[in-house]
Amino acid sequence: MAFGQSTSSDFAGAASDLFSSGIGADSLRIKAHGDLAEARSYDMAAQLALLNKQYTVAETAVKETQNEREVYQTISQQQAGVAGGGLAASGSALDLLRSSASQGALSHAIIGQQGLITEAGYQEQHDSYTNMANAARWAAQQEEDLAVSTEIAGTVTAGLKFAAAAATLM
Repeated sequence: MAFGQSTSSDFAGAASDLFSSGIGADSLRIKAHGDLAEARSYDMAAQLALLNKQYTVAETAVKETQNEREVYQTISQQQAGVAGGGLAASGSALDLLRSSASQGALSHAIIGQQGLITEAGYQEQHDSYTNMANAARWAAQQEEDLAVSTEIAGTVTAGLKFAAAAATLM
């Protein structure tokens, strides 16, 4: 056979397939790098959420201790007032002390519950960011795999077109 239009077309198609598969694979790899950068950002955010959770645990413990101290001071002042007034620790005086102790226990419970709610929120943030980081890593891996497949497919189709062009020359 002779060099003709189909020969030129096949050589051009082979070159085009090699070129476009390379560009396609490169663009997929660039996207994969972006996904990995995104995953690293999510990992950092997840770690910050865990730190905030730890800070909340410490802050809650401090608030509970402060509350206990305030309750102790209040009850102590009330006891001193009753004793200083020459009153017996009975009746209304006991009611007042009991009420202060109950209020202190309620405040303690509220502080503890608020701390647990805040901790749970930070744990949820951590888990969410971790899931997003894992999804970004998975997407990056899929894009890398697709880039390899694109290169292989481009090389195979280019090879077939080159072979077809070469066959027209024989």
